[in-house]
Amino acid sequence: LMCPNAMATRLRQTSDRLQRRTIIKSTTSRSRPQRVNRLVEIANGKDAVVLRCSHRGCRDVIPVCILKLSDRCSTTFKSAKWHHISCDEHYCQCCYDCYTQKSGLRKVNDWRRLWKLNGGKALPSIKLFIAEGQSATIDPFLHMGRMLYGEEGRGWCWRKPSSANKRNCMKCSKWRTVLGTCYYNDFANFDCSRVISPTDDGQDPCSVAEDPVARRALVSYWFKYLAVPPLLKNSPAAVFLKKEYYFDLLGMSPTSLVDTHLYKFLSVSVEQNARPFYMATDYDRARCFRPDAMEPDEIKAFPEYESEQNFYLCLRNLIVALWNLNPSNWITPADCKKKIICRGLIRILLTHEVGRILQFLTHQGLVNFGLLKNPPNCFSIAPKKMSVVVVGAGISGIAAARQLQNFGVNVVVLEIKEKAGGRIVDDCSFGVPVGRGGQLITGIINNPFCVLCFQAGINFRVLREECPLISERTGKIVNHDVDRQVECHFNALLDVIEHWQRRGDMDDNLLTLMKKVDRCYSAHKCGSSLESVDEEELFNFHISNLEYSCGSPLEMVSGLHWNQNEKFPQFAGSHALMTAGCARITDQLVEGLDVRYCKKVVGIDYSSEQVKVCTADEETFICDKVIVTVPLAVLKKECIEFLPALPDNKLKAISTLGCGIIEKIALRFSKNFWSKKTNAADYFGSVSSKGQQRGFFNVFYDFTPPGTSDDETCNVLMCYLSGESAQLIHSKTDEAIVDLCVQTLRRMFPEEDIPEPMKYMVTRWGQDPDIGMAYSYICVGATGDDYDAMAETVKGKVHFAGEATSRQFPQTFTGALVSGLREASKILG
Repeated sequence: LMCPNAMATRLRQTSDRLQRRTIIKSTTSRSRPQRVNRLVEIANGKDAVVLRCSHRGCRDVIPVCILKLSDRCSTTFKSAKWHHISCDEHYCQCCYDCYTQKSGLRKVNDWRRLWKLNGGKALPSIKLFIAEGQSATIDPFLHMGRMLYGEEGRGWCWRKPSSANKRNCMKCSKWRTVLGTCYYNDFANFDCSRVISPTDDGQDPCSVAEDPVARRALVSYWFKYLAVPPLLKNSPAAVFLKKEYYFDLLGMSPTSLVDTHLYKFLSVSVEQNARPFYMATDYDRARCFRPDAMEPDEIKAFPEYESEQNFYLCLRNLIVALWNLNPSNWITPADCKKKIICRGLIRILLTHEVGRILQFLTHQGLVNFGLLKNPPNCFSIAPKKMSVVVVGAGISGIAAARQLQNFGVNVVVLEIKEKAGGRIVDDCSFGVPVGRGGQLITGIINNPFCVLCFQAGINFRVLREECPLISERTGKIVNHDVDRQVECHFNALLDVIEHWQRRGDMDDNLLTLMKKVDRCYSAHKCGSSLESVDEEELFNFHISNLEYSCGSPLEMVSGLHWNQNEKFPQFAGSHALMTAGCARITDQLVEGLDVRYCKKVVGIDYSSEQVKVCTADEETFICDKVIVTVPLAVLKKECIEFLPALPDNKLKAISTLGCGIIEKIALRFSKNFWSKKTNAADYFGSVSSKGQQRGFFNVFYDFTPPGTSDDETCNVLMCYLSGESAQLIHSKTDEAIVDLCVQTLRRMFPEEDIPEPMKYMVTRWGQDPDIGMAYSYICVGATGDDYDAMAETVKGKVHFAGEATSRQFPQTFTGALVSGLREASKILG
């Protein structure tokens, strides 16, 4: 066996080419070849054997020490051992030893304590310390961008010139090695002249060639050979994570979190509503990310990061955090790159990939959606513009149209009525906006409609949980203990039904929810104390509320699938009332869109390569794709002829799902007679007498603005009719309905002299030929799969959106909004 030094002395003094030698090392039982060393010609004309990095990814790399801390640093490629960070970044044993001695070890131990204190999971090794680039000379948390590795003035940092700040760098995208101290602003305002001085002949610093090693970080497999995962400094995601995760497992540095106070919410309302990441105590929450794992659709889009998810997660979490901190502005790749602060060549890869990830999240409608205008050019799609026709200008249609138009798609919206909004219509003649249709936000946390409200500068009133119940029979507030007892019994009944649903078979699919409630109630009543009249009236009140939630009498609702959406994450938090109205949102969404009003679509021909959309006035629109957002009731009446006919599963879903009817009544009085008794609650309930029909004016919402109860122009109550009561409205006049409502209030407040209303409003959605419903529900015989069938695209050209296509969020205008973003995402790819 010949040692490397002895072998090198026997070689000829100069080499015309690099030669490889295999050194055979004897073992106890056999000999095995070791890694091939390289012969490198050095300055004195003699060859020397270089010990290569032992990492399998460094097969063809000659290591060079990047630290240069020790006077004995192996600048001539010699080292007893090389320590691997990446295929192009190594440090020698001599520099490593500098951190095992007193002065260097003290710095490492200080860093280790901070690492563990702030939630680091990995073992705080010296290699990790060097990869983080810590230095005790200057506070690394205030100047965390100071160097790539090592001490002040003895390291390098890869940064890219910012074209937004320097004109002469508009076309320069070269990466440079920066020596010395680097600050926060350096990453945003860097240009080539900072490290390359102009020559005497006036040569532009940007014309100097880029170091070839910078491009090697973009090789597809390069990141797989990193010894240390990326550790972003001061990532804005830390604002939301609150130390409930191991930050290093999320691609974030645990030792540089103290500057997260630099990231502040744009408003208190955004701070209260934004919860983009799951916490340990959270239940399923809609539009919420696991910060420590990729979602299935993310893995499908970025399969290369499935086994190394840190690289994706650190960027995705950063983008999501930036959007939730300020959803009023576009998040661009340039914005994200300014926040990617880390050491080494990995920063080149991260800044290159952040654009792809941002594009994906934007097309998915998770960031950069809503009322944003003038989109940056970086989000435009293919040069050949696509054309899309949207049928219906409800919130789902105009949300999809706005999203598509922002990304360069030619969009035309066809609306049968004279105004956009669909079932979102406000009546402002009461002194306050009163919604004729949707006006209640169900769950404000992560709700995209709340994002639209913030972008539009519109406030909403978060509803308090207190809801006093007033008996029509006695005119008194129901005893709180009795109320809680009945509510407990009713929730227990629903739990029994849920348990039955989990073990139900196909035969149970024909059982109505009312029959199942009656069976459970009869069995449950025998073992309970629900015997008084008050308790039975309260129980009927809860049944009526359930009918309002379903949008139909329980005799028509599927007992097995009525609450199928609860299997999916829902929006958390309190409910809110849009006291400023929802129409202002739709009015701003429709701005800049090409909307053709009074256009009744009667036919959609998708038999050829392009789609033909025909209207009742014999106008034809040619497009690549069409999005149908008309209500389910319109599809049931076959007002639109599809050529060829829709698939059988789509037709079955249209015929099986139900069209719920909810009607609203609004009354304005000359005085506020209810606040004293209800303690100024946001809403209060009416418990009807035993024997009366359910669904008559169950809940009254107080629209009176705070501090205006003495103003006779603002004393407004709104209530609704649900269940079978909603059907009775068709046979009565508005005056008769209002009279019934006032009589109910007089029974609830016998001590008050209630005047006749100064103004009233009664909706008739069920009789509107262009809408015909309030929202959908699961009929007997239907399942949640029918919602999925409604959402399916036909032959890649005919898309469907609206609340009746949203299995996760049916019956809400938020579900309609999300469905519009969903179809836009399908089209954008």
